[in-house]
Amino acid sequence: MCEHWVEQRHKIFEVLPLPDQRPGGSLVWNGEQLAYLLLPAPEGKQYLLLSWNANTEFLYTRALDQLPFGVQIYDKNTHAVYFNQASREISHIPSGVNITGRHLLDMYDLEETVSTTMTALRTQSPVIDRVDQFSVDNGTFIASANTSYPIFQNGQLSGAVTFEHTEETIQKYYQSIQDTRQALKHFSGSAAPVRFSGYTFENVIGGSEKLRSAAELAQRVAPQNSPVMLVGETGTGKEIFAQSIHRSSPRAGKKFVAINCAAIPETLIESLLFGTAKGSFTGSEDKAGYFEEASGGTLFLDELNSMSLVMQSKLLRVLQERTFRRVGGKKDLELDVRIISSCNEDPFQTVEENKFRRDLFYRLSSVIIELPPLREHLEDLEQLTWYHLEQTAFQYVHRITRIQPQVYQLLRAYRWPGNVRELFHVLDYAQNVADSDVMTVEHLPAYLRKNQAPAPRQSAPLTPSGHIDFSHTSLQALMDDYEKEVITQALDRCGYNISQTAQALGILRQSLQYRIRKYGIIF
Repeated sequence: MCEHWVEQRHKIFEVLPLPDQRPGGSLVWNGEQLAYLLLPAPEGKQYLLLSWNANTEFLYTRALDQLPFGVQIYDKNTHAVYFNQASREISHIPSGVNITGRHLLDMYDLEETVSTTMTALRTQSPVIDRVDQFSVDNGTFIASANTSYPIFQNGQLSGAVTFEHTEETIQKYYQSIQDTRQALKHFSGSAAPVRFSGYTFENVIGGSEKLRSAAELAQRVAPQNSPVMLVGETGTGKEIFAQSIHRSSPRAGKKFVAINCAAIPETLIESLLFGTAKGSFTGSEDKAGYFEEASGGTLFLDELNSMSLVMQSKLLRVLQERTFRRVGGKKDLELDVRIISSCNEDPFQTVEENKFRRDLFYRLSSVIIELPPLREHLEDLEQLTWYHLEQTAFQYVHRITRIQPQVYQLLRAYRWPGNVRELFHVLDYAQNVADSDVMTVEHLPAYLRKNQAPAPRQSAPLTPSGHIDFSHTSLQALMDDYEKEVITQALDRCGYNISQTAQALGILRQSLQYRIRKYGIIF
């Protein structure tokens, strides 16, 4: 007879067939692989000590630690068996604290009736996406969306596994999905558009007046069906706004399809938008275009100002008629999409320069939302920095927890022609080269480190004979300052009459108003 322990505080007796007479080894019992050790005892008995296969358990736990969301495993009596690393971080439980055997209610301040895990064990049924709100040992208040599944063995309840999601873990999970989709897209060589809508207005990071005003306007128009035009330099977050509008609209349950008009050759963009009919050209097959794929949802035309005038004419006709045909097709198809477009140039100026059809512009610009460049809301720089560091920390060896003040000085002095996208690129570089959890000036790219003592930037003079110091100011910054000064002086000379000022400058009234808003000119 072999005596062994299988549960905490429970002793049972059972006859186990051993593979041979060796004093130690491994065996399978109740479907589990265990290590055993035979110990002699008086009266002809033998004691059999059983334990988990340590290496197997190590592999299991390390695998679960790689998941970006929380995993908790409990026995049938709601005693903790295992929490993965993400779950410990959510609950503020240090890695060195042993939670094995602790009851759920001893760790969390919540009622049994509202616990996702205890409900799953009590009902012996899955509990999906229930929000738990509770406090932990250190008093921290936590809200998480949990899903719990009861676990059965030979028809008997054995325990439960619970998956936890917070706002932070959801963002990491979405980012992981996006990275995977991009990798698969690159590997397959496919030119398929991005259909995954992972951003909401929660992803608009920053509290500056300009950014908040843009976000508030976007939230107001999101429930409508009118077209929206996003205007902003490259890297200012136009797609984040586009996806957020879609996710806050009645079309949120349908597809969000994005197409970068500047990245697709003119010879392909028509067939990609409208689709193709079999036999329309050599090798063509029946294939749906982006209009069909986005049916009922939202089509985002990024950098629309890069589209040729010929293609703009075809797009205008579709928007007017609300029908289209596949290339080579004979059947009219109904258009049911909301159009969100973007421009990385002043749209009024592109209309003046005949790069943007005036009738198409007015068709698509029922609402214009201007996104400020990063240099115009540097007060958000620190918040953006920590947001990105927290979102990407799991990808790097060292998790940045502190930043030297000198780093912020350099980041604020730089003009950011690539805007938030460039900032995130700089932070990725720093995390790649960091040798500790502290970000220092040495971790920044060389082009940022060149100006370690930046002089205060001054507006460029209005006369060509004036001296301009290029050492700490980019060409774009000089041009912006020059244009702002010219407009300010023109407004002053024309008594701040918009129409007279626009006429004096030789630009449209709408273009002048756009620049007044862009530079924050107050009068």
